Amino acid sequence: MLRITKYLLSIIFLLAISQGCRKDYFYNGINDDPSQLKNPTASSLLPGVILQSAYTWGGDASRFPSIFMQQVTGAANQSASADLYNITPDDVDNMWYAGFYGAIMTNIDTLISIATTAGQKHYAAVGKIMMANDLGQVTDFWGDVPFTEAFKGLVNTQPKYDNQQSIYAELHRLLDEAIADLEVDDGSAFQPGTNDDLLFEGDLEKWLRFAHSLKAKFYLHTVKVDNTAAAKALAEAAKGFEAGEGAFVKFVGSSATTTQAPWYQFNTQRADIIFTGHLNDIMSAADDPRYAVYFDPSDPSSLGPLYGSANSPVYFMSYDEVKFIEAELQFRNGNNAEAAAAYNEAVRANLLRTINNASYLTEVEKTAANITLADIMTQKYIALFLSPEVWTDWRRTGLPALTATPGNVLGGQLPRSLFYPSSEVRYNTNTPANTRLTRRVWWDAQ
Repeated sequence: MLRITKYLLSIIFLLAISQGCRKDYFYNGINDDPSQLKNPTASSLLPGVILQSAYTWGGDASRFPSIFMQQVTGAANQSASADLYNITPDDVDNMWYAGFYGAIMTNIDTLISIATTAGQKHYAAVGKIMMANDLGQVTDFWGDVPFTEAFKGLVNTQPKYDNQQSIYAELHRLLDEAIADLEVDDGSAFQPGTNDDLLFEGDLEKWLRFAHSLKAKFYLHTVKVDNTAAAKALAEAAKGFEAGEGAFVKFVGSSATTTQAPWYQFNTQRADIIFTGHLNDIMSAADDPRYAVYFDPSDPSSLGPLYGSANSPVYFMSYDEVKFIEAELQFRNGNNAEAAAAYNEAVRANLLRTINNASYLTEVEKTAANITLADIMTQKYIALFLSPEVWTDWRRTGLPALTATPGNVLGGQLPRSLFYPSSEVRYNTNTPANTRLTRRVWWDAQ
């Protein structure tokens, strides 16, 4: 309850910055928008970028992957088209401009610059971690994206697209710099704290573990294109989140729409999606106790209370995800005993996170003798309900084994990337040509 006022004020701030979002996200400063802060500080920017990140992650960045991965089913309007993979460049325009580029990363870039100039290296480090978190999701959706020439206003209105391999190098650079700065005293009297840090309330050790967790995830993504990535990912996972930890935003959930979680808002305002599909089927068949909080037992077409309530959380990453990363890597290395131990801990942790009861672990527990990659990826698929990471996992591993939606427009294939947004195609001549949704990104090698 002590955080309610803080969240509410942060959401009001979020609305202020989001009202200033424009299609031309590189044209900072063209308009004199009275809703924008005139002299922003790192502490005034931080709540908004965290909250807007969570809203976008729980919005379009969650809906498209969860439809593709059959965790949910698009039943009407735009969502029904997405269920048939009939996605257009217009459909992703809002997520790119009003979300990641227009409202989030532009403000994060400003936060980093302001904090660096002010000698507030810990604020800058937190900004770099958030930038890596969001930029990583952007490149995983689209592949090549602008970064090194982005956020420069009128200095460069036609930023180049950096190839995804170089973007991944930037992700690790951002995180390495953040880790180095968080590990020492920055000498500043101004530090992230309970009034502006909506993730960890100023606990810099948790920010450090978040950074290492992100590095583990990004290294995992590249195991097919970098034979050193698995060892690096394991080393980072060992320094990642500890039991019970995670990076998430829990919305206030008051009667005001602006305080409500994104899935709740979408369901109450549009109801285009029903919560049936492959995930619903396998959880129901297994009598998985998480079913009762994922889905509404009285109406499986409805979202359950865990993620469907007005005050539900949006997770960027969690301890159980880190343990699933470890389990996969150990299995790939032929260390089945270590893989089984990490898998069992991941399932246990997720059961505690979702229903606070780990007794179901005995039903799905594995040993060195019977652990498989399918076991690991299936339980991760269940654990990361509504997370965009599930789509990345499927593209990397082909698991879980899914059959394309009947009547889809991709000839029986599932999407592997998104189209570049229509406004980007119109305004930036450097935008790569949109070819097909089956286009593979760099780490998704054949």
